[in-house]
This record gives sequence, C-alpha cells and structure tokens, in this order.
Amino acid sequence: MTEFHHGITARESAAGKIPIRNSDTNIMAMVAYADDADEDAFPLNTPVLVTSVNRVLPKAGAMGNLRKNLEIISAITSPTLVVIRIADPYAEGEFDQSVVIGTTADNGQRTGLQALLTVKSQLGITPKIICVSDTETIDVANALGAICKKLRAYSYITPRDADGVVFEDPEDVVNFRNMLAFREIELIWPEWTSGNVLLGEDTNTVLSPTKIYIQQTDIDGGNLTYDLYIQGNKIESNEFVNTMGQADSRAVFFDLVKKIVANYIPPIRVVDAGGGIGHFQAVANYVTGGNGLSAHGLIRIVLKRNSQQEQDIFPLFIDQDTGLPLASPVELVSLGESMFPGF
Repeated sequence: MTEFHHGITARESAAGKIPIRNSDTNIMAMVAYADDADEDAFPLNTPVLVTSVNRVLPKAGAMGNLRKNLEIISAITSPTLVVIRIADPYAEGEFDQSVVIGTTADNGQRTGLQALLTVKSQLGITPKIICVSDTETIDVANALGAICKKLRAYSYITPRDADGVVFEDPEDVVNFRNMLAFREIELIWPEWTSGNVLLGEDTNTVLSPTKIYIQQTDIDGGNLTYDLYIQGNKIESNEFVNTMGQADSRAVFFDLVKKIVANYIPPIRVVDAGGGIGHFQAVANYVTGGNGLSAHGLIRIVLKRNSQQEQDIFPLFIDQDTGLPLASPVELVSLGESMFPGF
C-alpha cells in the first residue's frame, strides 16, 4: 500500500440481493468540553474537521477533557477526526446532561450530540465511531444510541450514574446495559486510564510534565516564535522575540522567555531557580509545584519551530528523559492562579 489507511472499509450484505453502502470506519467524532479552548479553532457546538491532532493541541486549552482526549488519540493513531466542543456540563458544580444531549436552538443551530447530525452537510463526511467521554449517563447513552442508529455509527462508552461518576459495582453496570435499547453502544468498564503530558497519569496524580532540556552550545544569540495566552485569551499569535550576547544557549532560552512576558501588566517575571529550573512569578506570589486538580490557567506560551529564522533555537530542545528532539509545538503552561511549575 502506498498510503496509510486507519480503520477498515466493510461491505455488509442484508437479506436478499440488495447490498448496503460501504461503511468507512476511519472517521471518528468526539464531543468534548474545554471552556478555555481557542474559540476560533473550536467554536461551540460546531463540527470541526481535525486532520492533524498535534497541530490543534495548543488550541485545545487546559480545562475540561478536550486536551486530554486529543492527547490520548494522538498517542494511539492519527484518524480523520471531527470535534464538537460543548459548554462544560460540570461548570455549575453539578452534572448537566442537557448540555451534552443538546437541542435545536431558536436560530436553528443544533447543540451537543444533535450537532453530530450536521457533520455530513457541513463537512461532507459521516463519522462512524463516536465518543462522548466523561459524560455517559443512561440518558446521554440512549440519546447517543439514537444518533448512532441514524448515522449507522458505533460508540464505546463507560457507564456512569446521574452525577457523571463511573459505576463501582458490576450490578449497576448490568442494570445500565439492560436500560439501553441500541446495539450501536458498547460498554467499556471499568474505565481505562492513560498518561498524558499536560495532566499527568490521570487527574488524581501529581503532575508529570515533559522536561525540556536545552542543548548547551556557544551561540551569539537566538530567537523564538510563539503564541501567548493569558487567562485563556490569546494575546499574541505567531510573534517572535530575539536576544543577543548571552552566555550560552540556556541563557538565551531564559532571556527569550522573560522577554515574552516582560511587557504584560501587571508584570510577570521568569525567575531562575538554579539547576536549569525557572518559575513564572506574578507580583509576589509563586510556588514551585501544582497537580492535575489545580485550577488551570494564567499563562500559556506555545513555542514553535520557525525554519525561516536563522537563529531559531527550537532545534536545540530535547526531552531530558529520552534524549530525543521535541516536536513543534512545545508548551509552557502554568497551573493555577499562583501555582507555576518550572519548565
């Protein structure tokens, strides 16, 4: 084969001599939430075609489950993916399944799961595998089953109670299954967990960020191309900053990051903690840690490789644990209003 193809193309014959149409199972659809995602890249309740998961990761935000799900998909495969971002159903402290199930608004726009029915008309493709992770109550599952039946699609879910909590007892899972009326839904229980760069091994563990190591070499200066987000808002996009006359490549890197946030008001500084570790410091408050349960979101810097810049130092970035070069883009993320882990 000259071209990689994810999934299978199956042809199933019904009774008699009339075959059904081909079914391409390489197209996935995901309904997820992230209130701090880039609204241009992921508008609410709108199907978005993603052809490269890694390219949209910096725009997926840090809140909710959108970023986590994209990272898990990226680690496994590279499918044709349709993303529908919804409002956070847990925003009010209790699970609101109506946000997930969706409806038709006064202006005719379909929301939540109902937006899946518009994918064909808007994008020209039909998803065949659908996921709505972290929200699969019985009402959501039945609504999803009805949509899967219309689209001739399939879905894998983890059964949850009315509060969105995964069932602990097998008896509850069996009762959940008995209340489903659709063969298009398959249960996965207990829930699988998967590590990811941003949130650690799961949301109950201590953060395990990727450690960026800067190859030390003698250079006169350098530059970086970046996007800057403050409180979830994109402040600068595809800007570049440069520096001259630093001691070595590591000093160049620190100076470049300091310059990126130097002009923000109130001022944000990058403090050298020694040993190659730095911290964001806002006013007088900063600490050196944080975990996946912290409130997300003061500063996010997305660093990008720029082959058009002669002194681009991005090629000097390697993973300290593996020794492998880091792929563009790379993110520096602060967790919490005053909890800023080093980079």
